Amino acid sequence: MTTQTNRPALLIPALAPVYAVAAPLAQLWMRVMCGAALMMHGWPKITNPLGATDMVAGIGFAPAWAWSVALSVTEFGGGLLLLLGLATRFAAAGVTVILLTTVLFHWSLLGQGYKGAELSLIWSAVTIYFVANGGGRFALDRLLKREL
Repeated sequence: MTTQTNRPALLIPALAPVYAVAAPLAQLWMRVMCGAALMMHGWPKITNPLGATDMVAGIGFAPAWAWSVALSVTEFGGGLLLLLGLATRFAAAGVTVILLTTVLFHWSLLGQGYKGAELSLIWSAVTIYFVANGGGRFALDRLLKREL
């Protein structure tokens, strides 16, 4: 299988080496920051996995205790996997589901619209990027030569 990209010509071709170095570093930074943010938000949940039971029940998920635990593990564990670049596509897919569920929660159920859903929308764009592209050059997936 051949992958072909039709990239536009650079206005300043001399910058090509700079972009070649910057692109994987930017992808690393984005993946690490996304993973770290998810871990920070997931830490209170992972230390009290049943703590979100009432919130999850309020959305209509049953059994709420199981969904609360799943939320805790996915948010914190998915963040850790993203940070490491391990099982990146799988972790990003799980986290994307959670983020899009929070968009629905804030937008529709709480009636906050874009203002309430904005951060989840932005973070879901980042996680969808990793579902589509994997962890990048500096991911453990690349080191292990295995990727979903």
